[in-house]
Amino acid sequence: MAKRFIAGHNFDSAKPKIEKLLNEGYEVSIDYLGELSKNISDCENATKQYLEIINYYKGKKIDISIKPSQLGLFINPKISYDNLSLIAKAARKQKHTIRLDMEDSRVTELTRNQAMSLNKKYGNVGVAVQANLRRTQQDLSFLIRENVSVRLVKGAYKEDRKIAYQKYWEISGNFFSYAADLYSKNANKPAIATHDEELLEDVEVLIPDPNFFDYEFLYGIRRDLQRNFKNQGRRVRIYIPFGTQWLPYTVRRLKEWKNLKFVIFNIIKEWGK
Repeated sequence: MAKRFIAGHNFDSAKPKIEKLLNEGYEVSIDYLGELSKNISDCENATKQYLEIINYYKGKKIDISIKPSQLGLFINPKISYDNLSLIAKAARKQKHTIRLDMEDSRVTELTRNQAMSLNKKYGNVGVAVQANLRRTQQDLSFLIRENVSVRLVKGAYKEDRKIAYQKYWEISGNFFSYAADLYSKNANKPAIATHDEELLEDVEVLIPDPNFFDYEFLYGIRRDLQRNFKNQGRRVRIYIPFGTQWLPYTVRRLKEWKNLKFVIFNIIKEWGK
């Protein structure tokens, strides 16, 4: 099952899949899997891997997705900030962008603040925001004001109901409301990241210009949906993870029964296309 979501065990094995998607007209966001680094050496190795990716795709426009905890956020926020600065500077030189993945609520504010600071310095740094968190409206206001590109996601981490909405209809309602807010306030290059066809249809029908958004999909899920959006002229970006640290990422896709049903249903639905 993991192989469906993971492009390869290392960068070399992921390259053919990335190249194929680029040649087919997709944009890509490349994620070197790893999080919660416990020592400086792991942080340095991850930084070197991202720099290798950036330089390998010299002359091509790509996006890099990074979990700040992989670069040292839980060791010391300055370590992650310094490593992210190296990556953002190198990416700007090659005309790439980077996006900070949003992890659990322990680091929401730190991640948001690092994204704002780095983007102010380099101009190419965005961040994911989670529609399930009760604080997201305030975070969006800061990010829009600071001209930070936002990837809007539902949220894959299990959070306490005191700080996060739990029901599907609450999260979906917030998701659309935040998308409308990004549109109405002319946010900087926002991305809609969901496979929820009802939400995608709401954006299509109710937002005056759905082409305002980029559309991001996970590697290996609903390739028919990805293809349809691309063929309609949408800007489609595929989130492509690779690496040996695949288990936490895969578990987040499958740990809840409803998510397992979602994956199986969409694999079957894709086969039927």
